[in-house]
Amino acid sequence: MPYADNEGVQVYYEVAGEGTPFVMLHANPCDHRMWMYQISHFARHYRVIALDMRGYGRTDKVETPYSFEELVQDVISVCEQESVTSGILAGASMGSKIAFKLGVDYPDLFQAQIHVGGNSFRGTSYDGRITGYENEDLPPYRANHLKELFAPGFSETDRGRYLSSVILEDSTGLSGKAIGTLFHTFDNVNLSEQVSAIEVPVLIVNGIHDNSLKGGQKTAALIKNAQHETIPDAGHLCILEDPQRFDQLCEGFLHRHELFPPLG
Repeated sequence: MPYADNEGVQVYYEVAGEGTPFVMLHANPCDHRMWMYQISHFARHYRVIALDMRGYGRTDKVETPYSFEELVQDVISVCEQESVTSGILAGASMGSKIAFKLGVDYPDLFQAQIHVGGNSFRGTSYDGRITGYENEDLPPYRANHLKELFAPGFSETDRGRYLSSVILEDSTGLSGKAIGTLFHTFDNVNLSEQVSAIEVPVLIVNGIHDNSLKGGQKTAALIKNAQHETIPDAGHLCILEDPQRFDQLCEGFLHRHELFPPLG
């Protein structure tokens, strides 16, 4: 199991496929497995590298305060270990924030960005989430958090129940304090005045029921080469709710910018 070291923090990641790197950064309250459909599909064309962020999966559960820049460096540590010097970057929710910052600070590292629930503005739910994760019983609190990110009723479908069980199966091994610390790290992160510096093609996708929809639309308007798309009947985690539509949007975007390699 590969780990990258960032100043003593062990960052877990998985690699699938070969070719151009396609780095994927997940959302709260998930780990890299939220990209399960995309890993399966895009690993036929790319070398997919999917990380676990601090507090989730097999990455260290850091409970002491750290900076947003340290989260960015977690990704850089993985890229350096995997000799990534070009490729595609995808981020979902908090992963989207990190991806935007990477685009600003490392403009030559990736040739395109794809965002799920993309929003460069400060989130509105951080304070409540910090209180919840630090004080509530973690497994039921995390389950309710996940449910709220799906479109209404999705969690009650057969597929919604199955996907939720996969995402949540490791809840008893997580640290509420570590997840609260992760949310704290995003407290004052507002990248809306920086993202206009991103010059590579950007795709931002939101579900119609996503609370970040307006922020995603506003963010797309700030970036010269940005495209915004909406997926009907989906919420913040539209890549799980309608993976076929999301993958189609990604393929079309990458084809238009001549970044989708044929099968070798």
